[in-house]
Amino acid sequence: LPTDTVQEMDCFTAMTQIPDEGVDIVLTDPPYPNGMRLFPNSILDGYAALYYACKKARNYVVFFWSPSNVPLPPRGWYEVARHVWHKPDCRTITTYEVVVVWSKDYRRLTSRVWSIPILDYRSLKDWNLHPTTKPVKVIRYLLDLYTNEGDLVLDPFVGSGTTAVACKQMRRHFIAIEHDPAFVAIANNRLRERFPPEAPAAPPRHDEPVEEADARGELPDSAQTYDDIPIDDTTDAEGEDAYPDLPRIETDQQDRGTQGSAPKRSHHTTRNAPSPATRPNAHR
Repeated sequence: LPTDTVQEMDCFTAMTQIPDEGVDIVLTDPPYPNGMRLFPNSILDGYAALYYACKKARNYVVFFWSPSNVPLPPRGWYEVARHVWHKPDCRTITTYEVVVVWSKDYRRLTSRVWSIPILDYRSLKDWNLHPTTKPVKVIRYLLDLYTNEGDLVLDPFVGSGTTAVACKQMRRHFIAIEHDPAFVAIANNRLRERFPPEAPAAPPRHDEPVEEADARGELPDSAQTYDDIPIDDTTDAEGEDAYPDLPRIETDQQDRGTQGSAPKRSHHTTRNAPSPATRPNAHR
């Protein structure tokens, strides 16, 4: 299946094309029994997809659910955390949802409570007609807890694309599946608006001299690259500016379980910037 785009297809058809343990994590909001009687013909699909997802995930299956009648994990999997998402702007009787975490490792992880509105002034651009849209911030919290940069995330019920947007912001790859063509169009439009494709660089003109590296292999000042300078922690080149006040969650390795043996990777590099003493004098 292609990654980093939203695909219009049935979730079971899509998951049969993914090898067992072919993704790092399944993160989704499946159809489940609810007081608003939404998606009545898809409730069984929600249950079945969760259990099928356990064959596809290497580390975790993370899903939203109502506070009651939470499904039990299959044999060999364990519920290791249950977070609470409180919705202060919710108009229904139940003003919160739970986020359930299944893992193959039985050790318990920390459960958290988040109070995040469904919609606020920072997320007006994300408003759409999907009846159960989630704020990007909640998905980002979950990605920060259970994935590393570069991991592959599967959402078989991506809806209007919130998981896809959060993955792009946090440099995770994703397989996003949705069967409704209207929501597929909404999700892909969100991705295009937030992350427009970069225009290819124009080739140099034939009448312009091309500067070459000197005998020491260093580029001249006008062409010197600074890819190894650490990224400023206050900015995000891929659309994070929509949520400037998003706090970082400090989690230790124990909270993440033992599935991912490698420590969490960061987009900050550790190499030092080139020393001024080793660079040619700047052109004046």
